[in-house]
Formats: sequence, C-alpha cells, structure tokens
Amino acid sequence: MIDKSFVGGGQVNVRNLLEGLLGCGVEPVLACRAGGPLVAWVEALGVRVHGVPFDKRFRPGPALAVARLARAEGVSVVHGHGLVATFYCVLARRFAGMRVPLLYHQHGFHHHNYGAATIGLRKAAERFVCRNVERVIASSEEDRDALVDGGYAPRERVPVLPNGIPEPIPSAAETAQVRAAVPDIERGPRVGIVARLHPQKGIETFLEAAVRVREAVPTARFVVVGTGEIEAELHARARALPLGDALVFTGSLPSRACHPFFDVAVLCSRWEGLPITLLEYMASRRAIVCTDLRGCVEALGPEAAEIVPVDDAPALAAAIVRLLCDPALAAQRAAAARGRFEERFTLAGVAARYRALYQEVAR
Repeated sequence: MIDKSFVGGGQVNVRNLLEGLLGCGVEPVLACRAGGPLVAWVEALGVRVHGVPFDKRFRPGPALAVARLARAEGVSVVHGHGLVATFYCVLARRFAGMRVPLLYHQHGFHHHNYGAATIGLRKAAERFVCRNVERVIASSEEDRDALVDGGYAPRERVPVLPNGIPEPIPSAAETAQVRAAVPDIERGPRVGIVARLHPQKGIETFLEAAVRVREAVPTARFVVVGTGEIEAELHARARALPLGDALVFTGSLPSRACHPFFDVAVLCSRWEGLPITLLEYMASRRAIVCTDLRGCVEALGPEAAEIVPVDDAPALAAAIVRLLCDPALAAQRAAAARGRFEERFTLAGVAARYRALYQEVAR
C-alpha cells in the first residue's frame, strides 16, 4: 500500500521491491491512488494494481476499501508505505474487520516539510500507527534511532531493512537520449548530480562549489539532472555565476543513463534517509562526494566516498577537485562503493530479507 501514484522516491522503492519479490516466491499486489504513472510502471511487471482513494481527510471510505481488498485477495501480510496509506490500514484493522499482520515502512521523518499547525497532528498520527502495527521498518540505523528515541516504537519492533535497487544498466535508447540532450557530454571531466530541484537537495551549494572547482580545474563541466519546484530560481542563480556553458541543466532524463558519463557523482542534500540516487551511484561504480548525513554515511562505509559537511561549498569543491586530480583515489572510492552495493543493496538480497520478515509476522 502506498497513497500516491506519482513517481517519487517512495514509489521507486515500492516498484523496485515488487520486482524483487517476484523473483523470490512472493505474489505481490499493489494498492495506490488510481491514474498515476506508478500504476502502469508496476503493471508492466505483471503485478496487479488496485485503485484506493487514499487522501489526507481521513474519511472511512479508503479504510473500507483496504479491508475489502485484503479479503478479496486473501493477503497474508499488508505492507504499508508512508504515513497516510498505513494510517488507513490501521483503521481497516481496527474498524473494518481486516485480520492480517501489518507492517509500516516509515521512510523517515518529513514533518519539517509541512506547516507548523499540522506538525503536532502528524506526530500524533505517527505514534498511533507505530503502536498499532507488528513492525515499523526503518531504512537506516539513523531512522531506527529516531523512531526509538522519539518513543514511537521499541527497538525490538523496528527492523532495519535498506532499500535495494536493480542493476542500473541503461538501454541503448536511454544512452542516446542523454547524448541528444547534452551533445557534448563526453567533453572534459564531468561532475554530475541527479536530484529533484528542491531546497532539500542543496543544489545551490553545488553551484557555488562548481565555481571553485573551475578555478582549480578549468576544463571541468557540471551536469544537473532533474526537475522540481525551484528550477526557475536555480536557473536564475546559475546565470549570475561565471560558469557559462560549463554548466548544463538537463531536465528529466533516465538517471541510470547519466551516471556513466560522470567522473564524480555528487549528493549534497541537507537531509536524507537512504536515497535511491546514492545507491545508483554506488552500483554504477562512480567516485562519490556526499554530505555528512548519517543514513548515507552508514550506506557508504569508511572508504566509498569523500564526505563533506552540509552546505559547505568550499569543502564540497575541495573534495571534487581531489577526485578529479587523483584518478587512483577516484578509482579506489568507486570500487569501494560498488563493493558496498554488492554487499548490502542488491535487489535480490534485500527482497529475500523482506520475504523472511513477511514469513516471520505471518506465522
């Protein structure tokens, strides 16, 4: 269960998990809002999708729909992703007769993205959900600590299960799409970032760092892949910087087809749990610079990236220059990143861990 059917980070995680479960003997079914691109994306896997009118008004209709769906499909476990969908799943169990184990995939705390008037209500709903499910799934140790320290759930009911991704192998058509969007993408050492253009992602810091990198490595070029709410603001900021055609905003492109062109891949977010982008960088064997966010550092380990403080453009620039000017160090970091991916984040390995959890709670 997930409420929204657009394609964002949570939806990508759901789609990837469904693919992995199909490969390890689980028959998954998805429920989400009808009409969004996630529906076709998941149906292309051969997974059945049911439309449920989840919304934030907390009406009884979606809870009744969830209970009916669980009975009709004969489900063994309900896996709720995000607060809204899982809240309705709890209501379905308490008031609509649904009688199956329920897991809440928490996906991190995002209360700061909402107005002050609703933060208290969201926290109360979070506690209500956490106390009425069999397990609260955290994507990182940081998220588990936040759940435990905040009194949402005891540690023994909060397993840490990371996200997993399929191998990010681009098709020839996707690679051609990138080359068409950025005709000279293979010219010069390239520094890339794939991110939603949102204040969370720290793109302003990336732009400031790019100016400093160009002073040390005049042939360096910078690629920003993504769209978002502050796109116009970032374009205006970039025009005021002495970067000219060394900086390209590509808009929306297949991220897995962009990574192979990056000599250095950057994640400079201000807050994160465990972003898909970082896992894709790791799987693609990129030399990575990442901000000092606990979930990301946990994923990377001590050798797989250059770690810099949040919102520190000089430190970000220095780390990028270090990797551009030291190919041996860049290769070492890239190999370590790929090793961490193979050890912890392959889709098959992660899906097997979810299957084991489903079996545990369904007994």
